[in-house]
Amino acid sequence: MPKYSYRCSRCDEETYFYHSVSDKKEDCPSCNETKSLKKLPSRFSLSTQDRENKVGDIVKKSIDEFSADLNEEKEKLKNELWNEND
Repeated sequence: MPKYSYRCSRCDEETYFYHSVSDKKEDCPSCNETKSLKKLPSRFSLSTQDRENKVGDIVKKSIDEFSADLNEEKEKLKNELWNEND
């Protein structure tokens, strides 16, 4: 379940709850004020676990592989055309 942040309009305490998207919290657990919680904008973070494969590295590798394949095909065609002219 997602984690949501709320702030109480009475005591200004920030509280976190795990609940479904359709649920809504209204009562502050700190000061027990009813209907005082306001949902804060969601924060997000990006995972930095896979720093080894950057997008630029993947693109460069693909370009190098394509270039090697292209050169191989050029050589094949050059040899075919050379052999046909004999």
